[in-house]
Amino acid sequence: MEIKALRDVITTTANLKPKDITLTKLEECLQSIQSCPFPTEEPSTDILWKVAVQYCAVLTEFAVQGLVEKQNPTAESDEVINLHDQAQYLTTIDLVRQFTLHLYLPRELRGVSKCEAQLMVKLEEQERVRRLTYCTAQFRRVFETKLLALHPRLADTVIDFLAASYSLAKTTLMQNNSLPAFPREHMFRSLLVIKGSPGLPLELAKALHNDLLHLTGEPGGFPVLCRILLSGDQTSESAPSWRKGEVIAKIVSSKGHTKKFYRQVLSDCFEFYHWAVQQDTQEAITYATICIECLKRFMQLPAPYRELYARIDEYFFRSFRELAYPQELVAGCVVQERLGLLSNLVECNMAFTGSTVSSLPSSLLVPYLPICLKLLTMLPPACEEHTYLHNLIVFCLSNRTKQELTTILNSLLLNRTEGDVGKYQLHPRVIYKCSENDTNYSLQIGPATRDQESETENLLPVLVDVLKASNRNLLLYDVFLTLLNELLTGTWTGSSHEPETLLDGVERDTLLCNRFHQKYTLIQSLMDLISHKHFHSQLYDNPKEVLTILTASLTKAIDTTECSARNSDILEVVLSIFQEFLQRIRNRYDVADILKLLLRYRNSASCSDALKVQIDLLCHGPSTSEHDDLSESPCLNALSLCSDQQPYCKVYGTTLLLKLLKERDPETIAQRHKILILALVNLRDEESYAFLNSVRLLVALCDVLEAEVVDELVKEYLNESNEIDYRLKIGEATVKTVETLGPFAVRYRDTLLNCFLTGTRNAVDEFRTSSLSNVGSVCRILSYQVHHFFYELFTGIKSIVETDNYLPAKRAAILVLSQLLEGIEGLMDFQEYLLLIYRFLKHVIATDKDDVTKLQAAVALDHLKAKTKDFLQINPDELERRMFGRVI
Repeated sequence: MEIKALRDVITTTANLKPKDITLTKLEECLQSIQSCPFPTEEPSTDILWKVAVQYCAVLTEFAVQGLVEKQNPTAESDEVINLHDQAQYLTTIDLVRQFTLHLYLPRELRGVSKCEAQLMVKLEEQERVRRLTYCTAQFRRVFETKLLALHPRLADTVIDFLAASYSLAKTTLMQNNSLPAFPREHMFRSLLVIKGSPGLPLELAKALHNDLLHLTGEPGGFPVLCRILLSGDQTSESAPSWRKGEVIAKIVSSKGHTKKFYRQVLSDCFEFYHWAVQQDTQEAITYATICIECLKRFMQLPAPYRELYARIDEYFFRSFRELAYPQELVAGCVVQERLGLLSNLVECNMAFTGSTVSSLPSSLLVPYLPICLKLLTMLPPACEEHTYLHNLIVFCLSNRTKQELTTILNSLLLNRTEGDVGKYQLHPRVIYKCSENDTNYSLQIGPATRDQESETENLLPVLVDVLKASNRNLLLYDVFLTLLNELLTGTWTGSSHEPETLLDGVERDTLLCNRFHQKYTLIQSLMDLISHKHFHSQLYDNPKEVLTILTASLTKAIDTTECSARNSDILEVVLSIFQEFLQRIRNRYDVADILKLLLRYRNSASCSDALKVQIDLLCHGPSTSEHDDLSESPCLNALSLCSDQQPYCKVYGTTLLLKLLKERDPETIAQRHKILILALVNLRDEESYAFLNSVRLLVALCDVLEAEVVDELVKEYLNESNEIDYRLKIGEATVKTVETLGPFAVRYRDTLLNCFLTGTRNAVDEFRTSSLSNVGSVCRILSYQVHHFFYELFTGIKSIVETDNYLPAKRAAILVLSQLLEGIEGLMDFQEYLLLIYRFLKHVIATDKDDVTKLQAAVALDHLKAKTKDFLQINPDELERRMFGRVI
């Protein structure tokens, strides 16, 4: 057939309206090609069928000869449609399918597509199947043209073609690739429409169901399924999106699929979820919610599919695991960029912080809580990441049972792993590195140091700060009760306080020191919680549980004859924490039992004098109302002012406490542990006068709490998680405290010098310089009685001068050496080192480029020469005494 004749048929047919189609008009449209031979299977008197066969021939011939052109006929190349004829040809295809494919479909499938033609035919079933088979074969030839198979205007034609193909085959057609290359969206939409037809035969419905699952299990199938079902045109408009999401989740996560299907759908779900989270539209949020529902159901599959659980955990927490176990431990190697970490936190936040019905199990977060808490201490507070980390931590703890919460808190307090709790810890060499523009950062591998593995920061105070910033008062209350139970019944009481294994002296001292700091952290956390104003309403409205714990603990402590001194210390701390609380509710009937127990304990021989004062103040002092802003007690007034956020209130409260400590006020002495904690907290204040008054308070506390003050200052100074500015303030406070102790500080000589010598190896230039200055100050205060540390001091100074590029640090090192040579007595006792020192100083004078450093080295050399000369010169009286004995 000629192309011109075919184009005329298509043009005239395309101008017809579907409702006006008659056999006469169709025959008129075919007049231009009547002389051409048409393929017929057998002679037929049915005019409609003859017209249908002729139109099928026209469509297939025009698709091959007139519509599609190839760029290079001699080679396989892309097909190009003649745009001039495209619109009319597509219209003709849609009209022809209405009296061919659609007309011969089974009755139950005729409603799957739109049909406006008013042609009808009545045939026997065998003839209908024969004609439908022929029409299907002809349209298959049309759809062999890829551009026609992909065109959206032929959606109804695709539906009729697929309905015809499945009604004839009655089996799956996707697995053997027996269908044209339709777009996946067309296939999904068409198969869903066909499957939704009422009265569908069971065999056909099963075949459609299997092919829909096959499409879903192919790469990219899951997102298409979600978009099709949520588009609204294939399902009820009144059905909410969450209902549609449940349907999708039920389809993909039901039992019986192959593992290959689950793996592919899970991969598609991850990719689709990642895309949806990055978008800022309501539609994308809906898709993300569906993905979460699917992941949640995947995790409910039986044990043979636990590999899916592991993949979900790997997807959400891969970056956390990299922070715990970096692949490379080369200094400067980037472990996480900010964009990657932020993206992961956003995804975790959406997946875990919804309602318990629409989010993943929060138990997945438990092993990674230490990393979340550590990141909070590393990242700047203004970072967006803080919000997501807060949400993850609070939501995880809010959904834990009391037993699980106790395990988590004990793990954080004692720095140990208990099951999954604490399983992943941030690697000690991972550091925060800010970029030049201060908008981005990276988490990198820092330089290796000797003491990285020796200590791990206690993260319980960080958790308390997170809880105080949230509005979860019930969670605050549960945490408070758990910590109180741990203080009263944990490892701090009874014989469990003693080491269970045989340890040498150093190991035993280290263990006891760690337990002291853990106990201090526990007390500080309890005091922070009970002083939190938003927690007061929950505490005073429901004091029964707290009073029950206190009553049981007091009864046990009073009735126990062993470890009476330790029980007395615990009771003293507990009364310091709960003094104001008990005074406010003293009129309750159940508080009377506690007061009777305390009075009974006061009369016992094991009660210390300080504890007797506290008991007298509590039992016989003035009671306070729950609504009083200030207590009548001067000590409690001062403590309240110190806890205020305003700097001037802190300063005034500190001044009052200094006065009370000077006057040896019994209540203030009893509250010394609480005052120590407040002083350390107020050291972080940016206002200089608040900071300086806190230093004065620490110095004053040395009169009543000497060892604890020094130990805690050293602990805070060595804590790498603290900010550098705060550690510098701690160093200054430590030196002031040592000055107050004077010669008595010699008992802490080893602790102080080891602390500041450790600081001289810090990566921060200013911190190294400050540590060197502190070393010099401590040596001066101790009258240079540091003979055991002489060689270590020299090697540290020599290393800094030779390798450090920070000029103030080099100057400080030489100055410390000069002061040491001048002040130390018995310098000649170190004769084996003096030659090394002499050569070192001569080398510095000869090679150093800094005049100040050279000058200080020359001064140090003069001190060394003077002491050597004095040693070598012989006094005549001394000589005569050596020769003849005592001179008369």
